[in-house]
Amino acid sequence: MPIAPAVLLLLCYGAGLATGLLRFLGPEVPALGVGILLLVRRRGVAIWVWAFLLGQAAAVIGLARERSECAGRLRPGPVAVDARATEPVEPDQLLGQVMLDATCPGSIAVRWPEGSRVAAGTRGRIEGRWILADSTDPEHGILVARRFLPGPAGPGPAERLRNWVAATVRRLYGERAALVEALILNRRSGLPAELRDRYARAGLVHILSISGFHVGVIIGWVLLAGRLAGLPSRRAQSLAVALALGYVVFLGWPPPAARAAILAGLVVQFRWRQRHPGAVGVLAASCLVVLLLDPRAALNPGAWLSAAALTGAILATQWSDRALGTGWGWRLLASSVGATVATAPITASQFGMVSLTGVVLNFVAIPVAGLAVPGVMLSLLAAALLPPLAAPLAAGSGALLALLDQVAWRGGGWSFSAAMQPAEPSSALPWLALLAAAGWSLQGHHHRWLALRRAGLVLCAAVWLTVGAEAAARSHDAGSGLALHFLDVGQGDAALIRTPHGHWVLVDAGPRTDRDDAGRRVVVPFLASHRAAGLAAALVSHAHADHLGGMAAVLDRFPVHTLLEPAELVPDPLYTRLLDQLAALGEGWQPARDGLRFELDSVRFTVLHPDTSWSEWQLDLNEDSIVLLVEYGSFRALLAGDAGIRAESRLANRIGRVDLLKVGHHGSGSASGDAWLTELSPGVAVISVGRGNRYGHPHPATLERLRRHGAGVWRTDRDGTITVTTDGRSMVIAGRDRREQRTTEKTSAPRGTPGSPDPMLRQR
Repeated sequence: MPIAPAVLLLLCYGAGLATGLLRFLGPEVPALGVGILLLVRRRGVAIWVWAFLLGQAAAVIGLARERSECAGRLRPGPVAVDARATEPVEPDQLLGQVMLDATCPGSIAVRWPEGSRVAAGTRGRIEGRWILADSTDPEHGILVARRFLPGPAGPGPAERLRNWVAATVRRLYGERAALVEALILNRRSGLPAELRDRYARAGLVHILSISGFHVGVIIGWVLLAGRLAGLPSRRAQSLAVALALGYVVFLGWPPPAARAAILAGLVVQFRWRQRHPGAVGVLAASCLVVLLLDPRAALNPGAWLSAAALTGAILATQWSDRALGTGWGWRLLASSVGATVATAPITASQFGMVSLTGVVLNFVAIPVAGLAVPGVMLSLLAAALLPPLAAPLAAGSGALLALLDQVAWRGGGWSFSAAMQPAEPSSALPWLALLAAAGWSLQGHHHRWLALRRAGLVLCAAVWLTVGAEAAARSHDAGSGLALHFLDVGQGDAALIRTPHGHWVLVDAGPRTDRDDAGRRVVVPFLASHRAAGLAAALVSHAHADHLGGMAAVLDRFPVHTLLEPAELVPDPLYTRLLDQLAALGEGWQPARDGLRFELDSVRFTVLHPDTSWSEWQLDLNEDSIVLLVEYGSFRALLAGDAGIRAESRLANRIGRVDLLKVGHHGSGSASGDAWLTELSPGVAVISVGRGNRYGHPHPATLERLRRHGAGVWRTDRDGTITVTTDGRSMVIAGRDRREQRTTEKTSAPRGTPGSPDPMLRQR
């Protein structure tokens, strides 16, 4: 099938825009493009090169404009600014936007102080800290407000409407207000992280974010109402498109919804002119208009997901219309499968998750949401015009929302609901292969049963491969006992501990460099594949990049009840950014000190080190690492961070025998001394280390000491992710190619660790 010119134009312009915004290409590339234009005389090639160069020029203009905006002028650190709130804030939804009363244009994101209630249009002075976003968009960040001194409220018409809508939604929908605001106002800050994750696993996350689906629902219902009211076709279509565009502008022009509204306008124009261009070409043209109006949309995953989903749905539906008929069931099935397959490479590489159940669940969720969204809007309209009808309409819409929640909750909870992978470009490869196989299945005009057999074969193979891979990943983590996962994150540390009742504790999150983020690539997909809703606690053993680097990505995805770390201030941007992120998210924080204890599901956690009264405190960051003792029944494990022989000498005669030792400092020669190993006498020693690292870890002398003391050595560079499961009496150790079972030693509790479980972390 030939590629539409509009598609090629979009791809060339989008490539120039994206590479320019990412500063991926240097000035020599535009010069090369100009040279090609001078040498090549074919008009087609010249058009594509011109499109690329125009994209690069738009990126340069966009970056210059952003540097002039308020977000680009603020500098990290303490700030005090005069601002006007542009959206209402409630105590349970503390994220919002403000416009600064300054010469610079643009709005900035704010996290308001706890308990704040601010109406849109309120002016005042905000004192707090400006934190740069850790992304490809360094001019943008978030203002963590420490104090807000409100002034007079002077809301404009749009702000009055936002205040009224927010108040009415809370009055009519109560505990479902956050879901309603996500559905109609594109505000998702109040949604629980677990609910968002369930919708994503169920393949229904498109319902939670304003997208082409919502715009399509609005246009469809307006057209139906216009037809019932006897409006001429053109007037009804004009009204529907105008309302859709106004709605999108009111929301702040989110790219997926803007694309849908523009697409609707183009389709109406073509129908009026009796033109019948290809559907994919019109879609490409609408995407191109969005990029021209909002260059930043080129880096918006939601925009490309929306476009890919609609492209897949269009192509699959065109085939089903020819081969299977135009029945609504066939069309819905084809569009759902097409959208899922087309977006799978993007979701796998960007989010590490591809929903496998969305194809089926959308059969229920789309009709329910198609009734719930207009029902919510009608209830708000009734609240303004016919108040007695508002409550009954809200009750009906609330029942539909409850059904939608149940579909997402149950579907997202199935063990095979989603395929989890590292969020990295290579994760897209198998899904690109599936996309190619789907194209092979549907190519040409052969008999539909041959195409269905091909598609069925491809789909069955894909499902069994993904289910089998996930089952293998979870096979070592079954049962109700304690599980410790030492993740293969390269040259760094990351360990996840799952308690018997499913609470999770993270100890370090792996390294982060300019090219790799172990938190995003390994830790987040691992937690998502095990359906973790959040972390009961997270510990950063010390402020080195190979231990704390990946923690930012974990905090972005999962809520953390409390984060513990040595609280040794170091001038490291990764460390200070982590503290800023905790403040921005409002997560708990506590310094880890000798004697701190907490308990989760009968698993006892005791911090044995560091101690600020130690004479060598703050002399060496490695020696101030958290040393954590984990006990369950007669099983005892010690995680030593990067603590070396000096810290080991401080802890002499305080620990006793352990069954498992996470070897300190990746097996360095300056850790795991003879006296330490004599006291601990570990049956198993786990070394977290990167393959072919430049430090020479683990050191041959350390390996020899472990061998002399009878410890079985397991290494992440050779064994991959190492999982230890125990029922408190025995333990099973499993790696990539081997498995071993041992009986735990009965030992007494450690001496010198007094204190009761900390109230912040006590079992809930």
